[in-house]
Amino acid sequence: MVADTIARYKRMRGYDVVLLTGTDEHGQKVERAAKVARVTPQAYVDRISGEYRRLWNELGLQIDRFVRTTDDAHEHAVRRLLEQARDNGYVYKGHYEGQYCVFDEMYVDEPLPGNLCPECHRPTELVREENYYFKLSVFQERLIELYEKHPISSSRRRVEMK
Repeated sequence: MVADTIARYKRMRGYDVVLLTGTDEHGQKVERAAKVARVTPQAYVDRISGEYRRLWNELGLQIDRFVRTTDDAHEHAVRRLLEQARDNGYVYKGHYEGQYCVFDEMYVDEPLPGNLCPECHRPTELVREENYYFKLSVFQERLIELYEKHPISSSRRRVEMK
């Protein structure tokens, strides 16, 4: 609703605005919720996505573009981007191990006592996974220059950039 309000305001001010939103339909949280609902993950996200769209229509929100991460076009674009990154040597295989909060879908560097997530206070899980990584270090100098020109205001996000 906030994004719709901002988009309407900007349109009234003469800006060319496209309001883009969507649903992230992957992850353990979705998989587990679908299992509890006794449906496939795709059926589960189809229902949730439909509920969002119905509610937005009911509220009169003006969503210009809605993307679901399970859409064929989205999957094709992501695959093409990742293949290009791999072909240019920016992707490598490795593994990661750490405390993971399924609810917040993030690794927790310093969990609270009892391995609780510092964000939501739910239990974290020890996860070890093989993964593909992006060689962000290749772009370090350009990124530092960008961040110096356009500082990141969120202290949490600033820490992520170090």
